[in-house]
Amino acid sequence: MIDTTALARWATYPMGPKLRDYLGIGATEYRGGEASTTGVENSAELTDFLRTYHPTAKVLPPDAVVDLMDELVSMDLARAVLDLADHYPETSTASDFRAQLSLAVAAMLTGDLANSEARFRTAQELLPEEPAPYVNLAQIMLTQNRLAEAELWTLAGLDAEPNNLNLWDLIAVILREVHGEYMPDRLMALADKRCAWAGLSLAANLTTTGDRYLKATLLERLYSQGERDPQFLVELTGAHGVAGDFGKIPPLVWQAERLATKGVPWQLHIHCAQAQLALNEAQAALSQLAKAKTDASMPPEARAAVSELEEEAAAQLRGDDQATHH
Repeated sequence: MIDTTALARWATYPMGPKLRDYLGIGATEYRGGEASTTGVENSAELTDFLRTYHPTAKVLPPDAVVDLMDELVSMDLARAVLDLADHYPETSTASDFRAQLSLAVAAMLTGDLANSEARFRTAQELLPEEPAPYVNLAQIMLTQNRLAEAELWTLAGLDAEPNNLNLWDLIAVILREVHGEYMPDRLMALADKRCAWAGLSLAANLTTTGDRYLKATLLERLYSQGERDPQFLVELTGAHGVAGDFGKIPPLVWQAERLATKGVPWQLHIHCAQAQLALNEAQAALSQLAKAKTDASMPPEARAAVSELEEEAAAQLRGDDQATHH
C-alpha cells in the first residue's frame, strides 16, 4: 500500500513533471515551486522514500524509466537513479544512450568511478558523436592522474565536436599537467587542425605576448571561411571590442540578425551596443539594448550591465542635445 500521508509531504519538494507524475502528485496538489524542502537531508529522505515506493508504484515503460532517470540526475538525486535502475534491471543493461549516460553520471556522483567509467564507455560506443561521454571520461582519468588516457579521450571528443568548450578547457589543463605550463602554441595547432574557433579563442586568451589583435585576427580568418555559429560570433565581436575595432562589430551583428531564424544571442546585442556607444551612436545602442532585454535567458548580472549601458547612452544623448543648443 502507498503511504498517502508520506506521499503528500513530497508535494512541497521542488521536482520535475516526470517525478510528479510518477508519484501521482497533481498540479493542484503540487507546491514545490514555493521551494521549501531542498536540503541534503531532505534529498536523502526522498531517496529513501522512493526506494520503498517503487514496488507499490505503477509500472513504467522503458522510455518513461529513462525520462525519470534524466530528471532525477538533474535533481542531484544520484542514489535514486541507481535505485530505480535496480528496480528496472532491464533498463540498466539496455542499449540506450540516455540510460547509460544517466547511470554513468549517477555512479560518478556517488563515487563509483569504475562503474561510471564503464557506462560512459558504453554510452560513447552507442552514440560516438555526443560529447558528454568524452568530457566525463577525461575528467575521471584526470582525477586519477591517467594523463595519457585523458588526453586521448579529450582529443577524440574534439574530433567528434571540435568546438566543445569543456573539452578545450580539459586539454589545456592536461597540457599544463604534462608540461608544467599552459601550451598556447600546441593548443593553437590542435585548433587549426580542426578549424575550431573555441580552441583558437582559448589559445589566444592564454597567450601572454600582449597582442590585443591576436584573437580577432585568428577568428576573422574562420569568419572569412564561412563560420557563422552564434557563439563564435559572440567570441569574434568580443575580440573586436578588445582590439578597439568597434566599427567592425555592428555589421557583423546586423548580418547575423538577417540570417537568424530565432534571433541572436543577447551577448551580440550588448557587444553591438558597446561598440555603438564607442562610436557615439547612442540611439542605435539603445535599440540593440532593447533587443537584448527581450531575451529571457539573460542572467541578472547581464541585465544590470544593460541598465548601466542605457544610462551611458542617455548621458551621451543629453550631451549631444546640449552641444546642439550651444
